[in-house]
Amino acid sequence: MKKKLFWIAVGQFISACAYCQILNANDLVATGIGGLAAVINRLTGADVQMLLIFMALPIFIWSFFSYNKKQIFYAGFSYLMFTFYVGIVNRYLPPLQTDPIAAAVSGGLVGGIAGGIIMKQRVANGPESIVALYLKEKKGISIGTYYLILNTVVICSSIIYGNVTMIIYSLICTFVQSAVTDKLIIGFEKYYNVSIMSDQYLEITQFIQDELKRGATFIQGMDTSNVKKKMLIQSVLNQQELIAIRDYVKSFHDDSFICASRSNSIIGRGFDVE
Repeated sequence: MKKKLFWIAVGQFISACAYCQILNANDLVATGIGGLAAVINRLTGADVQMLLIFMALPIFIWSFFSYNKKQIFYAGFSYLMFTFYVGIVNRYLPPLQTDPIAAAVSGGLVGGIAGGIIMKQRVANGPESIVALYLKEKKGISIGTYYLILNTVVICSSIIYGNVTMIIYSLICTFVQSAVTDKLIIGFEKYYNVSIMSDQYLEITQFIQDELKRGATFIQGMDTSNVKKKMLIQSVLNQQELIAIRDYVKSFHDDSFICASRSNSIIGRGFDVE
């Protein structure tokens, strides 16, 4: 638990730096309540830190009586850290003002790293996440749909103070942030679910086990072109291993067949993608 809280705190400090020093400093709109607070701040001059607190408070009060207490605890701690760090960063760290494209990319990169660190802890990271989980479990609304609607409304709300161009840069920032977060969670290694139909199934399986150090599964199949029984080999390989098995199978110069499809979720020994 202490380790999880530590990484949440680290992630939220990075997130606060991206929010205050890059996004707000360059008139980009963040997603979620943070983005809405920034919009209201630019319209009214109200303190961002206080806006974050008052906007989230009703959600936490509602969720306390309506939802999982463990998730509320982590979401509350996570949001508390972010709000606390926003005050610290705004007061002691200088804004990093740059051109909009650089701000969109760097803000998305830093925010994505923060999001990846927090989401790896598998907890709700704020009031928006609690609502998303509640709608998914109780109403059948997917988390992706919820965030798409919420973030579109928040980002487009910046048109109120006449900054239409910044909407585009804010959307670019959101895309970069989402891509970086996904990479940190899923991993940078690409894995493939490989199916091989060949008469040389024993040799190929031996190569997979001895040279590639991977497992393989046999499934009995039939080649409909000549109505001949063949053994289908299935294995999960990374990109380099896929190239190696492709070249090995091609060396037989027969009618062996390989089909590979990208796999994004692998759980088990020998793989670090979840």
